[in-house]
Amino acid sequence: MSVHGKVVLITGATTAMGRQLVGLFLNQGASLAIGVRRVSELTPLRQSLAAEEERLFIVPCDVRDEGDVVRTVHRVIRRFGRIDVLINAAAITGPKTPVVDYPIDPWRNVIATNLTGTYLLCREVLPWMTRQGCGSIINVTSSLTTSARPEWGAYLVSTHSIEGLTRLLATELKGSGVRVNSVEVAAPAGTGRSDESEWLQAFLWLASDESAAKNGERIRAADFASAAS
Repeated sequence: MSVHGKVVLITGATTAMGRQLVGLFLNQGASLAIGVRRVSELTPLRQSLAAEEERLFIVPCDVRDEGDVVRTVHRVIRRFGRIDVLINAAAITGPKTPVVDYPIDPWRNVIATNLTGTYLLCREVLPWMTRQGCGSIINVTSSLTTSARPEWGAYLVSTHSIEGLTRLLATELKGSGVRVNSVEVAAPAGTGRSDESEWLQAFLWLASDESAAKNGERIRAADFASAAS
């Protein structure tokens, strides 16, 4: 599952999941562009990854903001010349409450971060990937969507919608060399569960050329061994 030399753009890099993804892809020899929402997190992140400076590009990016996303993608292209893999890992859960009691501002924030942010990043990298004739987009979904789960509100709605977006893009991009898949995590993104090492390998596989035939699919950690064989 080689990603050596690939340019990987990861959002949500300061979450528990994002940090593990950054470490994984750097260790595997990829060049990494990582989006960070809070400017205050840029300096400590740069310091912690100083040894990888040549292969690392840290960009302030609020995925809710269209202008930020456009600027981020263009800056990554100027730095590395291409984007081979996009991992949409930026996500928040919001309040856990019934829809009837769900406040509007947190609802908008969760949808803007999880769903609209994913849409914007996909929209902006796709012209570059289709021009290259290859690319892998990896979205994040949750095991919560496999059955009705009360009180997960906007987070649950956003993950269902991301699955729909993944399938839609996969259909629209068929034959282009660009593929779009999702990885199911066992809990809301970034919660630091002990089983994360299993699905980290699913991200690595979907980023590699070994999964070139996969498009529009949802990869579960439990099924990863059979999917990769």
